[in-house]
Amino acid sequence: MAQGNSNFFAITTALFVVLAIIFFTLSITAIGKFTAQKKRVHHMEQQMLAGKSEIMKVPEIIGKLRVADKTNKELESQVADLTESSEEMTSELNGLQRELTAVTIAKLVLETDKAGYTKNLIEARQTVEELRGQLGTNDGGSLIDEVDEIEETLIESSHEATHEPEVNSAKISSGNVWE
Repeated sequence: MAQGNSNFFAITTALFVVLAIIFFTLSITAIGKFTAQKKRVHHMEQQMLAGKSEIMKVPEIIGKLRVADKTNKELESQVADLTESSEEMTSELNGLQRELTAVTIAKLVLETDKAGYTKNLIEARQTVEELRGQLGTNDGGSLIDEVDEIEETLIESSHEATHEPEVNSAKISSGNVWE
């Protein structure tokens, strides 16, 4: 029996050793799985916290977008108003440019007419001066009064045509019209 007990004891010990190795291996595997699961959970918690902080930023971003949208609409309204004002000013500018062109043309026409009237007046004065010179020496000055009347008539008709103030014939010198 002693030998049967020692066989039994050896088999039981071997069985306990095998069971101990199996349990030890299973415990190491379970601990590894638990550690890996813990790391995954920790990583997921970090992602959730990061997502939560991003989710907390969403209302703030929506508020900023609303403010930006409101500002954009105000700027679009201002651009539309400025465009309308610009179009009005452009049409007004075109009208003023047409008026300026018309006034410039009228001014040039009047200056041309004035130059023609001035030339005619100078020629008439020269003729009157020649007549004075001829008549003054021949009849003793009696016809000079008639020449003065002709000169007055020429001056009056010239002033009516140019719409300038009347000039006294005594102030008109014989050679230069501008003195």
